[in-house]
Amino acid sequence: MLKIKRVLQSLTPLLGTAILCSSLYAAETERKASPWRWGVSGGVVHQFDVDLNDAVGDFNVSRGFVQGSLSYGWNRRTSVSLSLGAGRSNYEFSPEATIEGEQPWEQIEDYRISLPVRFSPSESTDVLIIPSVRTYAESNASLSDGRTEGVLAGMSWIVTESFSIGPGFGWFSELGGGSRVFPILVIDWKITEKLRLATGQGVAASQGPGLTLSYKLAEKWSLGLSGRYERTRFALEDRPSRSGGIGEERSLPLVFQLSYVPSPLVSLTALAGAEFDGRLRLEDNQGQRIAQTDFKTAPMVGLAFSARF
Repeated sequence: MLKIKRVLQSLTPLLGTAILCSSLYAAETERKASPWRWGVSGGVVHQFDVDLNDAVGDFNVSRGFVQGSLSYGWNRRTSVSLSLGAGRSNYEFSPEATIEGEQPWEQIEDYRISLPVRFSPSESTDVLIIPSVRTYAESNASLSDGRTEGVLAGMSWIVTESFSIGPGFGWFSELGGGSRVFPILVIDWKITEKLRLATGQGVAASQGPGLTLSYKLAEKWSLGLSGRYERTRFALEDRPSRSGGIGEERSLPLVFQLSYVPSPLVSLTALAGAEFDGRLRLEDNQGQRIAQTDFKTAPMVGLAFSARF
């Protein structure tokens, strides 16, 4: 009963999110044409209890994130935006859980600011650049210790009306020193009138995009399957057993998505899937390994929303 209660508590914000999106949709119908546009997006996700492979105990995670943005568009393909976001991940480890004898973390906070820029050098080319500053840190840790900077960038060529593709990359500084670079495939392929493969957005603390295969069930409904690689690092608070340090979680989420899109500017998406190949890791302040453990396949559910005006 206690586990069921925790799950229900973690999903309570879903109702409020649905009500918010409905209100935003009603307001959107009254919006006047303007180069200025504001938006709000976010989501909540709950990962159910899962056992640690190389240690005793289990854990679950409840995540929430919200982001507001203000943009100015010269036309449909050229714009600049300012986005501010904040989120929180609540980790609940069982009392006996340790990672190679080390006490794991609890609540991780996430803050970010980004400046997405879109433009089109030619009729057949689109470019997107997103510089950002982010902070991931345990509640009582210094926010400056968890700060990283980076950029996502991509270019796509419009091959046909139903197919565009191009390369991209992400670069982010790393907690503990150094930096990380990873490739991105920018694609939007309308395979048929109902089937589409496209670069998709992540939820909450995602650094880079994944891929989503979606099928249009009806005019306002679609079903999709999304996959990505997640790797999140965060500063840890000082404890009697250790001096700060860095925590890391990585996994391969595979998620089914049921989306309701009442207008091109508003969407509400229910999520259900699992995280595969999961790993938790503890490092010192220089990024040297202290302890780590894999965890078993972790089922998850959630809800995401997006609205622009």
